[in-house]
Amino acid sequence: MAPRRKKPGAAPTQKPPPAPCPVALVPSPVGEGPRTVEPLRVTARIRGAIALPNGPLALDALLAAAVARREGLPPPDGISPMRDIEIPVARAEGVGGAPGRFHLASLSECEVEERERRWVNRRFPIPEAQAFAVESFKRINIAAGAQKSYRLPLETAHLAGDALRWWCLGDRGQIAALLALVPYLGKRRATGLGAVVAWEVERCEPWPGFPVVRDGRPLRPLPPDWPGLAPGAEVAWRTMTFPYWEWTRRELCAVPPSR
Repeated sequence: MAPRRKKPGAAPTQKPPPAPCPVALVPSPVGEGPRTVEPLRVTARIRGAIALPNGPLALDALLAAAVARREGLPPPDGISPMRDIEIPVARAEGVGGAPGRFHLASLSECEVEERERRWVNRRFPIPEAQAFAVESFKRINIAAGAQKSYRLPLETAHLAGDALRWWCLGDRGQIAALLALVPYLGKRRATGLGAVVAWEVERCEPWPGFPVVRDGRPLRPLPPDWPGLAPGAEVAWRTMTFPYWEWTRRELCAVPPSR
């Protein structure tokens, strides 16, 4: 039987794009801010281990990164001014009813079942370098410079219930749609750590101080005079809102207790 020929001018078939990380509800289109505000519990189901060397993850930062990814914004280069990003989470109330400096979303909480120490290794490819070097090149110094080899410790964790949790006040559908763009969490994601199996965004019952204070304990960096904080709450120099790596904006904040 002769092989079937394609019709002239027919467009070649393309593979469908990979499906995004599954979520626990049907997402709605994402707008500039929250259309409706509900008390929400956000859960990330993790496959395997996760590396969080810098401590808990901020939900507002994850959502801002998802907005930047969706809109194709370039990463900050330290020179060009960064564009303001709004997320579908309610802001704290500022002076005179104006929007506050941070969003009402907590840092991540989890319970560690088991810890594991791994190593991040890099060895300079000496044979390949020798093959491309000039004949007069005699020695490669692997103790310094760009060719330096290293072996660094990295602590990973297996979580109880394989879950990371946050709390926030925001738009359930818009938050779910953004989190579908976040398939990995933490460090060393390219090696498979922190893979997200599913996101769950559910309405929950709020408590006094929800979602940033619980039993007098801050769940994210807060102004030291924030209502509901217990006397003697731990304080430290932190950045109040994303991008949290911008240390020039650090100020004295009430922070979750050190673990």
